Amino acid sequence: MLDFLAQLSIRQRLLLVAGIILVAFLGLSAISLNNAYQASAKAAQQQRLQSHIYTLLTAIDLYKHDQLYMSETLAEPDFSTPHSGLYAQITQAEKRVWQSSSILGFVLALPPSSGALLNHQQIYYSSQLEDGTQLINLVYDITWETDEADIIYRLHIAENTHSFTQQTAEFTRTLWYWLGGTGLLLLLVQAAILRWGLQPLQAVAEDLQAIETGKQQRLAQNYPAELNQLTTNINTLLDHEQSRRERYKNSLADLAHSLKTPIAVLQGELENSQIGDDFRKTAQEQLNRVTSLVDHQLQRAATTGKSSLLTYINIANIIDKLIGSLNKVYQQKGIDCLFDTEILSLHADESDMYELFGNLLENAYKYGHQQVEISSRSTPKEIIITVADDGDGIPPHAAEMILQRGKRIDSQVEGQGIGLAVASDIIAAYSGQIEIKNSPLGGACFIVTLPRH
Repeated sequence: MLDFLAQLSIRQRLLLVAGIILVAFLGLSAISLNNAYQASAKAAQQQRLQSHIYTLLTAIDLYKHDQLYMSETLAEPDFSTPHSGLYAQITQAEKRVWQSSSILGFVLALPPSSGALLNHQQIYYSSQLEDGTQLINLVYDITWETDEADIIYRLHIAENTHSFTQQTAEFTRTLWYWLGGTGLLLLLVQAAILRWGLQPLQAVAEDLQAIETGKQQRLAQNYPAELNQLTTNINTLLDHEQSRRERYKNSLADLAHSLKTPIAVLQGELENSQIGDDFRKTAQEQLNRVTSLVDHQLQRAATTGKSSLLTYINIANIIDKLIGSLNKVYQQKGIDCLFDTEILSLHADESDMYELFGNLLENAYKYGHQQVEISSRSTPKEIIITVADDGDGIPPHAAEMILQRGKRIDSQVEGQGIGLAVASDIIAAYSGQIEIKNSPLGGACFIVTLPRH
């Protein structure tokens, strides 16, 4: 659960929190309103029962021998309608002395005996009929003063709660419908507000994506004030990185020219001097070693490597151009190059890719006899390019050695032994892999795996 929450975007987090708070608020509001309505409806029902008490009081009279007399026609017609849901009875000393016509066909239980109710006290309680019908009851005592004695009559009003229950249920249903619809509408409005409020962050992300793909060099300057400091710092960092890379490459180029010139002078002096052959041979070997070391380190330092500021390039175009150049350089060998490579997009520096595949292809042309084959395949996460030749191949024990600076297994072919080492360094800088196998053509096979991002 925590991992799921951690993966949510800012917009999703805010919407989730707002949704939880809104649901809790509307839920508590619905419960409060429903309870308030039920209390109000219950009070109204009790008030209605009280009014029925007064209706009965106006219809009571005593006549001969202090006998209770009730008017045959009551102001409330439901008392005269059987099973109307409104019932009344009058008791005296726990004996029923009168009951309404609405009780016809069943027995209404006598009210509980709790002594005389003083000071117009009333008792409300719930009960049910034999068939399970729920009733709300009101008990009210009156004292009838006569010449002989005071007579206490207990008035009992009962009303069916079906109407009350149905009314409150309908209110609850309507309340939840309205609050549910309101909550959904508020969530949609909240989502729209969040989308609008977080739009500048989305714009920053899109501008960064455009920088990564090479469509623009800097972030646009049309963000809200809260993001200005952030975008300004990012632009400063981008400018600094670009400037540093340019200075670094320029410094390396200056260093290369500065070192190669004195080395060339020394080599010329050695060839023209009258020193011994042994000394000349030793000095020439050391100068060649210095030249190899300088070339390797300069090329290694110049490698850009993996960076989010690089653009997408087409590796197939680079390989095609390299093949065209090598066909001219090795025209006398008559190498037949089979090029079967699809369009491969890679997030990389173009000069790095020229250097990488230039070294691999030149190695294949140099040591191959008549045929070189280049193929590729890709996955959503990486591209795999194979360069094979029909040369003498590479012994298994020498596969790792030739990737080291200055290591060669064929000293008869001109070179300094740094090309494959440089290729290996570039592949490592892009978090890739290189594998050396025997080619189906009979020679060496170099398999290069590079991540797309």
